[in-house]
Order: sequence, then C-alpha cells, then structure tokens
Amino acid sequence: MENPVGKVRQSWLQAHWKLVLAASVGLSLCAIIAVFASLRSSDVVKLAVATAESNPALADRLGRPLDAGWFVTGKLEVTPASGHAELAIPVSGPKGSGTLYAEGHKRAGIWHLEMLQFGSKSSNERLDLLHDRAASETVSPQN
Repeated sequence: MENPVGKVRQSWLQAHWKLVLAASVGLSLCAIIAVFASLRSSDVVKLAVATAESNPALADRLGRPLDAGWFVTGKLEVTPASGHAELAIPVSGPKGSGTLYAEGHKRAGIWHLEMLQFGSKSSNERLDLLHDRAASETVSPQN
C-alpha cells in the first residue's frame, strides 16, 4: 500500500520491532527474577539458612550473620500440605562464602531437612550441618 508521497507504509510491528523486543526481554528478565526471589523467600530456604547459621562449625568458618544469595537454584515442589526440595543456596558471612546444599520434605505442612551440607569453592569436602559432629569432620561428595 502506498501513501500519497509514494512511500511504502510499514505495519505497526515492523515500525516498532525494537520496542517489542525490548519489552519481551524485560518481561522475561522479570519472570526469571521472580522465580529466584520466590525460591529465596521459601520456607525451606529460610529453615536451611537458620539451621546453618546456628551451626558452630559454620559460624567459625563464615562468621555471623549468614546471608543467603539471590541465585538459589534447584527443585522445589510444594503444595499446602506436602513438598520436596533439592536446593543449592549461595551463602556468605563476614569471613567467607560458599554454598549450602539442602534436601527436605514437607509433611503435614511442616518442612524437615533431611540433608544440609556446606561446601566452598576452595575444597571438595562438605561440612555436614545436621549432625552433631566435630568441626573438622566432613563428608566427601559422591560423584
């Protein structure tokens, strides 16, 4: 279709494709951030971080307070009464940082941690945070 000057008229999408692309990317980023934020604020992450912060061996290693990072990754399936979580939670304290590896189940509306370990980038060893063990006792990760 030509206008009176003889130029071909573009559709709205052709004329504004950059705006559509920017809006799509922006919405995608918002969705990704919302997923990370919902994982980070979940009850099981709060339980894992609180349990880890109360562990004297980890307090010696990282200091207090312990702060959970934004990029919690893993799997979280939850209903009002039950759920299952397998998570990697980045944590840091005044003395260092690392990752909490947590696995838990929600039964009758209450989360229970079945596994909680701390690992650092500088070592392949894992510090078991659920059992009363000496600070030097660690478990090696299984490949």
